[in-house]
Amino acid sequence: MGEAYFDRYQDNGRILDDTWKARPNIYESRLRLLHRALTTKDPGKILSIGIGSGIFETLLRSRYGIEVAEAVEPSASLGQEARSKGLNVVQSTAQDYDYAGAPYDTIVYNGSSFGFIPDDEIEATFARNRDVLAEGGRLVLTDVPEESALGIILKLAQKYDIDRNDIDDLLAGTTFFNLNTHAYKPNWHPITWYANLLTRIGFTNVRYFQTVLANPPYQKDEVEEPIEGFTKGNYVAIVAER
Repeated sequence: MGEAYFDRYQDNGRILDDTWKARPNIYESRLRLLHRALTTKDPGKILSIGIGSGIFETLLRSRYGIEVAEAVEPSASLGQEARSKGLNVVQSTAQDYDYAGAPYDTIVYNGSSFGFIPDDEIEATFARNRDVLAEGGRLVLTDVPEESALGIILKLAQKYDIDRNDIDDLLAGTTFFNLNTHAYKPNWHPITWYANLLTRIGFTNVRYFQTVLANPPYQKDEVEEPIEGFTKGNYVAIVAER
């Protein structure tokens, strides 16, 4: 069992839905990124880890007919919101989940949810994910990379407790315009760090997709289609195969 989970969203389960409504273009870009990553092959039986309030899983179902079979969410407040959308959600962390529905064809961590796993537990957690995937199954990670423009602002603001007045103008066009209402992931690494970790524990055929190439103040202005690669996007998907 990992360290005790601290619920940053306690009694604030609507914050992600409120952010989605305030920044629909960014969420649409992220949805298209997630869809592109999931459909490099038939996604089959999907386990979503860190489902949040179930926004993307609900949109995948209604827009593309892609169903998420199981979901994990450590926050009771967010999990309840996801259940209200008709999703099957178990309250647990990735480290403590029993993966009773294995094997899975796809395991997805959307919205940097793996960034809440401590560094000394993430390799074992991803190795466990690999073990419960079917042969040829995939692990999909979507992230705000540490090295992206948005990631640099968020990480430095978090690490040095920068006054919000100094960064509000930069974050106003992002989904973090309301950062004071919730905390972002505590653990940051560049995309290559995660790719090297996945390769080291036996994943293969690593692919990358990216979206929201606009600088932070302009990210809300228009929807962007995903493209291959990881060196330009403020949101990146990593797809790795067992």
